[in-house]
Amino acid sequence: MMFSSVIDSMTNRRDALRGMAGASTIAAGMAAMGSFPAQAAGSKRVPVDFKDPAQNLKAFIKITADLDPTKTSVGWFGGTIYGNRGIEALKPLIGVQGVGMMRIKPMADNVYHVFNREFATYTDLKTGEILENWKNPYTEETVEVIPIKNMIVNAKVSPIIEQDFDGHKVTFPFTPPWITQTDKAFSLLEIHAAFPNPMKPDVWPRESAGPINRTSEMFQRMCNLEDLERDDVSAANYIGTWTRVGPWLPWMLMGQADGHMMYRSFMNRTGKIENLPPKLLAYMEKKYPDFLKAPGDETWGKPNDSSFTVYMSQNKPKPPKGS
Repeated sequence: MMFSSVIDSMTNRRDALRGMAGASTIAAGMAAMGSFPAQAAGSKRVPVDFKDPAQNLKAFIKITADLDPTKTSVGWFGGTIYGNRGIEALKPLIGVQGVGMMRIKPMADNVYHVFNREFATYTDLKTGEILENWKNPYTEETVEVIPIKNMIVNAKVSPIIEQDFDGHKVTFPFTPPWITQTDKAFSLLEIHAAFPNPMKPDVWPRESAGPINRTSEMFQRMCNLEDLERDDVSAANYIGTWTRVGPWLPWMLMGQADGHMMYRSFMNRTGKIENLPPKLLAYMEKKYPDFLKAPGDETWGKPNDSSFTVYMSQNKPKPPKGS
């Protein structure tokens, strides 16, 4: 669900691009085979040629957002974050729950401008309550919990992806795989990246996990095939999962300790803000109401946010433990 990681990987990361192009991945769904109600009736169905980059991208936009530029897609996700260290079994650490507000602006030549905003809270595993503080089970230190607050996560997507490899421009078509089974369509977005950590260990010794960030993002979505095949349907309702493997979060104050984290969560399109979980919605309305809407056109061209850049802009390095 965290589109910021995908944008970073697609636009800036050499290793991530190789992984994405080589694996030929981008978007799928849950194994559950429940049906969704069609959004309209009576329109002619035209099969999608997923080998055609323009048609593939249009289907991808439908399952992740909404082709109608006047509508904002409200996406929810929620699950558990696990710690993984050495030969230890995975340790459930904390819950995570959040929302993505995405709006699409179609441009000429099958190009789309994506306007996206992300917010997430961390929750108690037993009660589900949103946490302000958390006792790190590895260090026994109580730390302040910092929500994910990415105000701008915009992107330009097109049927032909162009990247610069050390001054050499490389292009490849947007043709990620889709699987269709009876009346369902499945899509998978999978990006594996290794890139320099903007949070340098010598400046952020307690917050930085190291000089290199290694992350994997895996999004799975399932929708009604009919919604992709009808032009009178601008968005395909989906259910799915988000899995992530990534470094310790800065606010956990793990420093360069061995290990990493795995996120396991469900996600879906809620249709409207009022359908978000009540506790999450009330918390956002009270403290972070600006994250309940997608970025406006005026944000186009401005720098994108990530959890690391936002943390660095709003916090100072913690002093060494015990000082």
